Amino acid sequence: MADHPLKSFWAKCALVVLVVGMFLAGWFGKGGFSWLFVAVLMAAFMAVVGLYVMGRPTGVLINERNLMSLSRFQMVLWSIIVLSAYFTMVVARIKQCDPNPLSIQIDWHLLALMGISATSLLGAPLIQSTKATKQPQDAAVTKTANLLGQQHDEVNSDRQGILYVNHTPADAQLADMFEGDELSNTASVDLGKVQMFFFTVIVAFSYSVILFNNLANAPCNPDLLKGFPILSDGLVALLGISHAGYLTTKATDHTVST
Repeated sequence: MADHPLKSFWAKCALVVLVVGMFLAGWFGKGGFSWLFVAVLMAAFMAVVGLYVMGRPTGVLINERNLMSLSRFQMVLWSIIVLSAYFTMVVARIKQCDPNPLSIQIDWHLLALMGISATSLLGAPLIQSTKATKQPQDAAVTKTANLLGQQHDEVNSDRQGILYVNHTPADAQLADMFEGDELSNTASVDLGKVQMFFFTVIVAFSYSVILFNNLANAPCNPDLLKGFPILSDGLVALLGISHAGYLTTKATDHTVST
């Protein structure tokens, strides 16, 4: 049996090099580009971990059902943005000989946003755990197999209750993030997921631009290193509503069970 991809001395060296690279990028980089370099290296670190564990660079996005997960994507995206920015700001404050470089203000709106993402990541499997105990009608399994071009027995053996499961992690695709979770809707677009994806990408991009500008102007205005940019109440509310709709959709059964 072949060794798991990257489970070798060189893979571990790659992780060490990426961590060292983050420190070097944070120390020697300038302004907003310092943060961008750190964020890219952090994303590369997660890609190596995914390849090390799951055999794919996108492995950190694959859930227990061998599907690309939208909630995982959100958590990874915000983790990279926030942690890389925090790290870059700390290093910049150290370079300025700040006596307390870790004293960076994090607005409650940002904490709420991270909490909302964490709730979706943890809440989705919890909600779906009840679906894993239900048995679908055989006609639903047959219909799903026909739509996906798979064998009936394969779909039936891989499924968890009425939840669709990919046979192996290698079958996971980015399209999984926009499809339903059950046998009856896994071949359909889940509009709740599409909406939440766009909310996430738009807010993350906008917030990243603000972060970049703040860090770029920090040499002229050191106060910009004292805390993260503040999100608006309305934006956090919209994200909360989007996530609530996402979890509500997951709580609703779409497959007829016996």
